[in-house]
Amino acid sequence: MAEKENPGDEGPLHVLKWDQGLFEQITRGFWFPPEWDARYPGQNQTAVDALPGYITLFEDFLLQGNFRLPATEFMVHILHYYGFHISQMSPPGMVRVRHFEFLCRSHNIEPIVEMFRAFYQLIRNMGFYSFATGDLPIRFFLTLRREVTPIAMIFREWDTIEKEELPIPKGTDWYLKLTETPNRIFGENVLVAAQMSDQWPSDSTKVPVLKFQDREVHLYQAVFPAFGGSMGVRPLELGEQLWYERIKGLFLYPLARAFANPPTATEGAHLPNPKPLRVVTSTRKEIVYLSSKESLWSSNGELIS
Repeated sequence: MAEKENPGDEGPLHVLKWDQGLFEQITRGFWFPPEWDARYPGQNQTAVDALPGYITLFEDFLLQGNFRLPATEFMVHILHYYGFHISQMSPPGMVRVRHFEFLCRSHNIEPIVEMFRAFYQLIRNMGFYSFATGDLPIRFFLTLRREVTPIAMIFREWDTIEKEELPIPKGTDWYLKLTETPNRIFGENVLVAAQMSDQWPSDSTKVPVLKFQDREVHLYQAVFPAFGGSMGVRPLELGEQLWYERIKGLFLYPLARAFANPPTATEGAHLPNPKPLRVVTSTRKEIVYLSSKESLWSSNGELIS
């Protein structure tokens, strides 16, 4: 198998054999619109060979890590805090970020980086950033227009990462709830119910729910391997908001006009007006990062003056 040197110092990146069928399955199954210009990589292309204006996504992000596009605000907070590009994250790192987000959402806890750091620390492994020791094999990848993530992302230098000595909040309620279960791969309706995927009809009058013996139960029970429940739906109650309208504000949608012109961005470039980051700390204090040159983005992808 041919190899190509990677920009880090931890060994080469393998040139893999691609699967055209899997590429088509992913782009159709995960609702990739044509304007995203998802591209099937060439036979000798590696993950570091994305064209200017494109980003790399690994197969395991979607199939093992429960990652979806558009990205959630929490994913943006992770990339912003640790200062690396999504193309630099390893599949195991994505698994841990999304599993943490799922546990928080299923317990009705707002996921924040401050809590995430109580469980994981940034590491570098085999030329990628992750949040634990060990790694999973990196297999298929694809590239697509970087405008699908309308946020500022820069490529982080391969710096030395020093271990942080952080206090573990073992006595807090949220910490105890978030240490219960291992990661699982969830079906689309589970991710929609957890507000981690927007793949739900915008006009649907149904609400996704987890059921056990014909009764609705808490979503967090879906993480238990032995749980015998299943995902179902129920009709909207009187005065209840459409589910899509309820969850769409948690995702970062690109502007429709962002794809009007061919990509011209280079590594580290970003859209001029990224959506500000809203962070809620463990003390429920809200922090908004917004410079004087930035504009607010609405949940439907239009700018607010």
